[in-house]
Amino acid sequence: MERTPIHGWRRVATLVGIFVICAGTASSRSCSFGSSDDSGDGGDDPTFVTTLQLQDSEGNVTNSFEREEQIQMILTVRNRSDTAETVEFTDSRQSDFLVVRENRSGIVWQLSENGAAPAPGMTTLEFAPGEIKTISISWNQTDSDSDDQVPVGTYEARGVIVFDGFDNSPLRSSQLGSPLERFTIN
Repeated sequence: MERTPIHGWRRVATLVGIFVICAGTASSRSCSFGSSDDSGDGGDDPTFVTTLQLQDSEGNVTNSFEREEQIQMILTVRNRSDTAETVEFTDSRQSDFLVVRENRSGIVWQLSENGAAPAPGMTTLEFAPGEIKTISISWNQTDSDSDDQVPVGTYEARGVIVFDGFDNSPLRSSQLGSPLERFTIN
């Protein structure tokens, strides 16, 4: 009698769960669909690889910045699969960036908190097989609440393609979100 590997059943259960959540949750910000495991949970075989690079005002990659210096955040998302992938969103916001104090969860600054509200209506982001997409923003080291300069110290930044559950848990691990990138402001 041939046995199905447990990993295969987990993948099927995960995909069914994603479909149910995405199809039935009206408050969902985004959902991923495609030919492989797009759950965004950083599973065993991720479809996407997401990284964040920080650059100074001269374009040098660094993790140390002078106070009030512009910090360039460059989010890179690569489709690892050999098939086209589509990420669907419930509104016009497709990416976001945030900064937290090192080893803390409270958000100091978040891009989406500093702009116009996203336009309603479904949008999609298409990835060709192996395609890399890059999104870049500049941060002036001000906080989201008062637009005051953040104090000198150690911080962590993250860029994401907005994944399901991001608004409720922006630091949650996801293949559509970069790992936290540590940096200091001197």
